[in-house]
Amino acid sequence: MTNDGLIDSKRLEFFSDAVLAVAITLMVLRIDPPVPTPGQSLAEAFWTETVPAIVYFLITFAVIVRFWMGHHDVFLKIGPRASARALMANMTFLALICLLPFGLEFFTSDPRSYLTTAVYAGLLALCSLALTWLARVAIGDRSVDGIARAVVFLLAIPFADLLAGWSPVIWFLNLPVSAWVERRYPSGPDRD
Repeated sequence: MTNDGLIDSKRLEFFSDAVLAVAITLMVLRIDPPVPTPGQSLAEAFWTETVPAIVYFLITFAVIVRFWMGHHDVFLKIGPRASARALMANMTFLALICLLPFGLEFFTSDPRSYLTTAVYAGLLALCSLALTWLARVAIGDRSVDGIARAVVFLLAIPFADLLAGWSPVIWFLNLPVSAWVERRYPSGPDRD
């Protein structure tokens, strides 16, 4: 941090990229090879245990890539220095990203559970809100897209049991919802 209370935004961006990369790596390391139970073939164990874990990882990977793209967009616009508030918002976002490997593993332990789905979806919703906060304090972006995405993440909770553990597919609704919100409420600085 400099004497004026600002931090080099490039250093902050590089640090953030590293944290995101580690979080993704930790998630993939939590995918265990199949272990057949007595009377179960290796192929059955693979399809019932490993394939869903891989699908959940890929969905979360796609979500994190979207977060990274949004984060990158903020840092393209932030300029050479970031404020202390932007630093705090960024660190909050990164702390929540660091919790995602836990959320994913907890969810995969019982994907039909409302509790595991709530924890996992809640963490993703909080990440979305933290990224929205970062954009607001760092570059004055007043977009509500991150709030809409948080709502879509939370939609998975009531469908946890009904969709037999596949409630995260609801998160693909973020693509059309984001496009609609961006058209209806364009992002950018406050226009007061």
